[in-house]
Amino acid sequence: MQLKLGHFLALLGGLLLLLGAVSVLCGLLPVSPAHLLTGTLTPQETSVVWFIRLPRFVCGAAAGAALALAGAVLQGLFGNPLADPGLLGVSGGACLGAVLALLSGFSLRYAFVLPLGAFCGALAATGAVSLLARRARPGGEGTALLLGGVAIGLFCGALTAGLLSFAPPQIMQQYFFWTLGTLSGSSWKLLPLLPVMAVLMSGLLFLGRPLNLLSFGDEQALAAGMEVSCWRRRILLGISLLTALAVCLAGNISFVGLIVPHLTRRFTGPDHRRLLPAAALFGAVALTGCDFIGRVIFPFGEVRTGVVTALLGAPYFLFLLTGK
Repeated sequence: MQLKLGHFLALLGGLLLLLGAVSVLCGLLPVSPAHLLTGTLTPQETSVVWFIRLPRFVCGAAAGAALALAGAVLQGLFGNPLADPGLLGVSGGACLGAVLALLSGFSLRYAFVLPLGAFCGALAATGAVSLLARRARPGGEGTALLLGGVAIGLFCGALTAGLLSFAPPQIMQQYFFWTLGTLSGSSWKLLPLLPVMAVLMSGLLFLGRPLNLLSFGDEQALAAGMEVSCWRRRILLGISLLTALAVCLAGNISFVGLIVPHLTRRFTGPDHRRLLPAAALFGAVALTGCDFIGRVIFPFGEVRTGVVTALLGAPYFLFLLTGK
């Protein structure tokens, strides 16, 4: 069922605003809507709204939009509906960088050290994968990127496991919660990442026509006068950077970059000029919705956001594999 793009974006925008409102008001400490509207919040309510729930919602929306957009672009780039940003080795590199940041000891004193380490690790993995692709045979860059990403991800995973074998229990626990994917560490200190993400997403949103050509295959794109190898390297660099920033904000979140583009295509069709903006907004709704569910489903605590996305995304992934 295809909808008009404007109607679909308006619907998603309304859902995002509604989620923002309920996310700010609901939780272990309820916030009075009357107090919020009249500006008479108690000191406790002010602290909860402005320093915990609002940055958590903003970071969740940004990370969800980034992951879904990266997934939609990657699937169009390779013409593979099962392509996911995690295949590029970015997540593995980010996890390795996070472990190194934790082992340094500075992450306990400075909150920004953990996302900074994750970002540096993701950039290093991206550079390694790009170097492997450049050394591939002409026409085989796409396959080299995917296989190289898997290899680099496995290598980073092995190094991460080795380092954790010698880590104290406190470090292992902190890393464990981070790899589950969570927005609980969101704060306004991460605000400088958002403009960079906005620039990268803006650039990817204008790739609708090139991706439409690439989705038909390299031969069709070459016939249209497109420099396929050059475009692919640029797009993959942008996807890797965007995914790295999303991992810095929310940890290792699974299935958003894989499932959301599929759901979006059911409403927009395969045209990437319609798909990309809708997928980005849908991703913001999906991740903030999963985070809200994880916070309110149990009255005595919260379920990590990555756990909720996996529990909801895995059944739909199996449904996709059935071909129905």
